[in-house]
Amino acid sequence: MRIGVTKKLVIAYHDLSVLLEAGIPILRSLNVITANMTGHLQKVFSSLADSVSKGNTLSNSMVKHRDVFGSLDIMLTEAAETSGDLHKPFKQLAQWYEFIGRIELKIISGLALPLMLIHIAAFVGPAPLMFLGRISFYRYLSEVISILAVFYIPFGLVIAIIVFRPERGLLRKFLDIFVLRIPLLGQAVEQFAIARYCRTFNMLYKAGVPITKCAQKAPTVTGNLVIAERFKGGALSAQSGNMVFEGFSRSLPLELLNLWEIAEQSGQLDDSVERLGNTFADNAEFLFQQFAQWLARLVYLIVSVYIALQIFRIASTMPMR
Repeated sequence: MRIGVTKKLVIAYHDLSVLLEAGIPILRSLNVITANMTGHLQKVFSSLADSVSKGNTLSNSMVKHRDVFGSLDIMLTEAAETSGDLHKPFKQLAQWYEFIGRIELKIISGLALPLMLIHIAAFVGPAPLMFLGRISFYRYLSEVISILAVFYIPFGLVIAIIVFRPERGLLRKFLDIFVLRIPLLGQAVEQFAIARYCRTFNMLYKAGVPITKCAQKAPTVTGNLVIAERFKGGALSAQSGNMVFEGFSRSLPLELLNLWEIAEQSGQLDDSVERLGNTFADNAEFLFQQFAQWLARLVYLIVSVYIALQIFRIASTMPMR
């Protein structure tokens, strides 16, 4: 989901929650927030209103627009429709997407200056050699393109992996394993995936979904197949009549395992899982910020080394006196 869409969706979900909590019917609420929208999101919510007006449920209407509404959105809406308390999931989703948007913004803002320095170094670095007549203009352009390619090709590959990676299968699992092994980023992704599980489980549980289904559906929205597999045993354990935590992989953080066990045994699962979700979300936000900072420092180092090499290169072409 694009950052601009995420921000607009936060506003839409928040407004929808407020209207529904005030007792305004779902169709009228959709029409009210649609009137204040623009662009693609306005068309999507207008389509939702039209579908609901024809007697379809909101969750079924959202399925037709998976480019905007994720599995979590549809899952929670469906659960809330069953419980009859529709405003709560939209408030929770607004908070969730606000958190995601905050992480995305921190990463992008942390990389803005390094990216600018890369372009300055690429264009300025070979310029003195061209002005001194040591290289031609076409050679200068070739060097600029070569320098930028060193950064754009890996960046393009990362974007391609994010956009086009399959939802499941061996390739997806390999990519998820690879990401988890990247220093700092892997830790951040792991904490983020655990936070998604805990928050999804908690939101479904509070919506009145049976605990077995909560444990079964929550792993599907972790965003990482490796982490999802560590939680999948929880559903099997619950189906067998045991407690959810008994089926969790022992490779999950000890803090999670211990607190979940205590919460489930004491009957305070809703509040405890919510705290766990908040804790791991805070950890993920901190680690994503640290990753952005260290990535920026790595770029600074590379740019500094490149500039130093260019200085030596220019000095070596100067005539000896």
